[in-house]
Amino acid sequence: MGLFLFIFINLNSLLSAWDQRVQLVVYLNDGISADDRKRLDQLISRKIEVVSFEFISRKQAWAKFESSFSKESDLLEKLDFNPLPASYNLKIRSSTDRLAEIRQLSDILVSQAGVESVEYGEKWIGRFETFMIFMKVFLMALASLISLGAVLIISNTIKLSVFSRKDEIELMLLIGATPGSIKAPYLLEGMFQGLLGALVSISLVKLVQVYLKYQFQGSFETLIRGMEFQFLSQTYIVTIFITSIFIGLMGSYISLQQFLNSYYKK
Repeated sequence: MGLFLFIFINLNSLLSAWDQRVQLVVYLNDGISADDRKRLDQLISRKIEVVSFEFISRKQAWAKFESSFSKESDLLEKLDFNPLPASYNLKIRSSTDRLAEIRQLSDILVSQAGVESVEYGEKWIGRFETFMIFMKVFLMALASLISLGAVLIISNTIKLSVFSRKDEIELMLLIGATPGSIKAPYLLEGMFQGLLGALVSISLVKLVQVYLKYQFQGSFETLIRGMEFQFLSQTYIVTIFITSIFIGLMGSYISLQQFLNSYYKK
């Protein structure tokens, strides 16, 4: 469960970082007038779906293009003019119907005077949002399977412990011991196993986080700037402890209840 939460947190952080990079690019005509640019600025700033926007001049666009290539590139040497248009880069807010909002905004902007074209990668955004939904559903389903597997493992462990002391338990029942007094030590054992499992899990996850950060952080930042491997938050750590203790308790209870039911049926 600890490793699952670690993967979930970092994958969710990665998806959020990608999600924030979704933007709409508005390319302008070379001869756009100052009045048309001013009207376009006002129109974009009024749109609530636009988180932020940036104007990139032809000179800035060319500088970015040059920085992407070596100065010795033959392509740059042959180009004696700047072919890149000025543009606006718009960051769009995340929402359930973001793709529809982007399409609607794109239709409005492309009809404005001075706008040459609008680009937003419609197919990529649609596939990306579908991928995000799939990953979240997949991770939730995986969490349920992990929890069920943990209950079964602890249940079988306690069951072995119970059957190894079968004669002692039956003797205790014969001399008048209550089911509650018999269950108590095993329930505590299950809770202790859950607590011990949580401690081991958190320690191993911390080691994994330190190793990944040390080995791959530099390479990771080249792909997504500002992204780093995160450790479990305090809330998740407390959740792991509580959940592990509860799973240990339930595993013990199931095993004991099965044993006692089989005993009373005899």
